[in-house]
Amino acid sequence: MTARLANAMGIYSVPETLNWDLFLGPAPLVDYHPVYHPFNWRGWADWGCGALGDMGAHLIDFAYWALDLGYPTTVETVSTPFDQACFPMATTTYYEFPARGALPPVRLIWYDGGLMPPTPPEIGEDALNRAGGALLVGSKGKLLHDNYGLLSRLLPASLEKSVGDPPRTLARIDTSHEVNWSNACKGVGQATTPFEYAARLTEVMLLGVVAMKAGTKIHYDAANMRVTNDRDANDGLKREYRRGWSL
Repeated sequence: MTARLANAMGIYSVPETLNWDLFLGPAPLVDYHPVYHPFNWRGWADWGCGALGDMGAHLIDFAYWALDLGYPTTVETVSTPFDQACFPMATTTYYEFPARGALPPVRLIWYDGGLMPPTPPEIGEDALNRAGGALLVGSKGKLLHDNYGLLSRLLPASLEKSVGDPPRTLARIDTSHEVNWSNACKGVGQATTPFEYAARLTEVMLLGVVAMKAGTKIHYDAANMRVTNDRDANDGLKREYRRGWSL
């Protein structure tokens, strides 16, 4: 079943609170159906970008920012079956980031759909949080945190004790990130994730989706924003807008 065919399941009226044409944006025109909206749009390739695009910003962000990762040189996504309409049940994406000055190359692996990284032995009898989190593996120890950076701790426990709580040097917001963003748009305060940073992080996440759609490891030339080893994969870097929409 594709997004174009799902409306055959029945005819539904668009809710009064929803501008369906505005929601569709540049995507193909299809009739409204509750299977698409309000939440399930994330799982449809016409509008969403899967778990990676949904939660990647909340989990990749910490390592991406702290290590100044920039753009990857190669990206490969393997997954359960993908019909090009609905995102797969589970994926694993492998990113290779080059050295940045004195900083060494980094390999970043994304798991979703119940797939998990190997459990670090330093965690003891505990288990990784299957609801989400990140594990940063270093040469002197590991850093583990849950979704949104919660419950950050160093492994092994002896390293955590020797380091202690780091000083708070970054400004905190006293609202939600949604309110912080809307306030910044109105000229009130600054966004904690400005475009110059968020655009790069978003590009990295979406490259995982491009690699999934390509079905192969892609080699990425960030300066020219193109895939160098698979010409067809470049089609995933842009989309054909429907009439009335342009950029």
